Amino acid sequence: MVPYIKILYSLIKITLLKLFSSANINTTGLQIFSYNTRLSFGKQSIITLGNKIISDGRLSIISDNNSILTLGNNIYFNEGCMISCKSKIVIGSGCQFGPSVKIFDNDHDFDSKHGVKHTHKTTPIIIGNNCWIGSNAIILRGSKIGNNCVIGAGTIIKNDIPDNTIITQQRNLIIRNIN
Repeated sequence: MVPYIKILYSLIKITLLKLFSSANINTTGLQIFSYNTRLSFGKQSIITLGNKIISDGRLSIISDNNSILTLGNNIYFNEGCMISCKSKIVIGSGCQFGPSVKIFDNDHDFDSKHGVKHTHKTTPIIIGNNCWIGSNAIILRGSKIGNNCVIGAGTIIKNDIPDNTIITQQRNLIIRNIN
């Protein structure tokens, strides 16, 4: 019974966004968003949601004015994920996101004279099909992740990642006695 309620909830949420938002929202199939999912779509943004997008827990998707956000089919978001889209983010079909994954196609513009500005630098992000993004991974602007990739927990991505690769970051555990 609960999955049907979530499907109905998601359908109502998307329908209301289509009616009251200036965004161009295209959907194919059903989405199953948790009750804590936050969807914020800006005016003139283009949103494409594939079939069977599932969020378990808090998912925050922010797509600003004039941005393009495309989510393929059969995508799973675990607890605490966030997508911040100011230009373009494309996520292929069959991707799974562990807890607290963050995806930002933007960062604040800053300089030594004015410090942090209210403007942003943006570069599109593309994530291929059938990728697994581990817990607490961060995907930064300009990243291109190929098909069938695994991004290890806690990894920060700001590169091109070729198809069929596993990416992890090395961290050394330093253990010292207290003197």
